[in-house]
Amino acid sequence: MKLIINADDFGLSKSISDGIILGIKEGYITSTSIMSNMPFAEYAIKKAIEQGINCIGLHINLTVGKPIVKNRNLVDNEGVFYYNRAQIENPKLTYQDAYNEIMAQMDIVSKYSNGKLKLDHLDTHHHLMDNPNIKQAIIDISERFNMPIRKDNLEKIKCPDVLYKDFTINNVNVDSIRNMIETYKEKNVVVELMTHPGFIDENTKLVTSYLNRENELNILKESKKAGLFEEVELINFQQI
Repeated sequence: MKLIINADDFGLSKSISDGIILGIKEGYITSTSIMSNMPFAEYAIKKAIEQGINCIGLHINLTVGKPIVKNRNLVDNEGVFYYNRAQIENPKLTYQDAYNEIMAQMDIVSKYSNGKLKLDHLDTHHHLMDNPNIKQAIIDISERFNMPIRKDNLEKIKCPDVLYKDFTINNVNVDSIRNMIETYKEKNVVVELMTHPGFIDENTKLVTSYLNRENELNILKESKKAGLFEEVELINFQQI
């Protein structure tokens, strides 16, 4: 078993980004994906470079904050993305709208990092793959750049064999990690553990309703201390 421990929401806030950087530095996070349209994206990217990180994923975001490309089809009257299901079910959103915005979010990573950070995979904020236009844009970009994406039952697209997404809310505990490893450790598979760790401050509470992030960070740290990750090969998306 090979295990990718990916931290979503890099760049969503300063404190979330700081927590993710700590987890990477201490060895219980192996990968992260950035929300490059958010105000703290540049901060997060520069912190990653300072830590010697040379690759991250793009956490494609069409539901929080403002777009990189001005496009009335994607935003409400205040110029911010339609939120979550309202965007996913947005009848005005076209394939080209999605494609252009995703490409712009990729370009921002290159701009902020001066080309020092390579994008190594694509995943999404909220359930964007439920929208067929967004899904096709992501598939086409993945194929164009030969870039892995998060497991989504897609054929001919490079991605981990298993997405473990139960590490959340009431299931954030060491036993959850232990059970995942026991299930897959004897199998020849790549598993992505989807996580949302980070520190919480007052500014973070303004941009996310999920506040179990410090607990996730602590449980990942405890799992490493307990030796659970010694039973598997820890990798990132560049290594699949």
